[in-house]
Amino acid sequence: MKFLISGGTGLIGRQITKLLINNGHQINILSRKSKISKTLNIKYYLWDPKSKKIDERCLDDVEVIINLAGSSVFSLWIPSVKRKIINSRLNSLSTIYELLNNKKHKVKHLISASAIGIYPNHQTISYSESSDFKIKSYLADVVQKWETKANDFKKLKLKVSILRIGLVLSKNGGILEKLIQFNKLRIVNTIGGGNQWQSWINIDDLANMFYFIAKNKYEGIFNAVSPNPVSFNKLQDFVSIRYKKPFINFNLSKYLFTLPFKILNILDFYYDMIASNKKVSSNKIQKLGFKFVYKSLENLK
Repeated sequence: MKFLISGGTGLIGRQITKLLINNGHQINILSRKSKISKTLNIKYYLWDPKSKKIDERCLDDVEVIINLAGSSVFSLWIPSVKRKIINSRLNSLSTIYELLNNKKHKVKHLISASAIGIYPNHQTISYSESSDFKIKSYLADVVQKWETKANDFKKLKLKVSILRIGLVLSKNGGILEKLIQFNKLRIVNTIGGGNQWQSWINIDDLANMFYFIAKNKYEGIFNAVSPNPVSFNKLQDFVSIRYKKPFINFNLSKYLFTLPFKILNILDFYYDMIASNKKVSSNKIQKLGFKFVYKSLENLK
């Protein structure tokens, strides 16, 4: 198969690209900067979703599009940043949609990233893809609009798959890298006791899940999380034991920790990101035959 990947130069995109290349596939990657490929199996094409510009040659012989594009949510949510987060996701999909709608192509399947941020925080509920819940937060609203835009591709007679991605664990980036860095300093702050549920996935399993869905042409929404969510304390303990430098743990009260966010008027960032508490199920993808390599933290390299 030949793939087109938006967001292909990011942490997840690089891992998926490596997996696809190792399995003999060809990849076109959309990039905002001109790049020269070091292999015949990868080609880069310029695009600028903000101005809806894209090199139409990126679709040549492509059968599957993997959409990972979107500005990072790990930044303080002042109004301009919030606009960038939502617009980057919607503009990216809109740009690809318009190209597909106006150019002859061979694309049959869109697989789009999403996030478990669509689910509300809750200590006891385990969320599945069919869970009934109300949208109450900024992040959930972003994800809902993101998924709606992806589902629009069904109007073009494409199969559409959406992966609601949890906390991605990789030593090369993301939250695990940050925890390792804090661990080297032997200091960490715990908020509210550290009992918040963390629904995570190893980056290798995540890349394999995208490929599994592409190979089997599965449609619908899938939670991209490991079978065993853990508390934030458990995640910290894993890092501490694995890297043999125990934490000095400062357990801050919720009032003290939220005060700066209240002053900056970005309290929603605290609840959606810092105090995220979501227990999410991956039963649906497992019933289809997907096998996790890293089912629990103890399996991680």
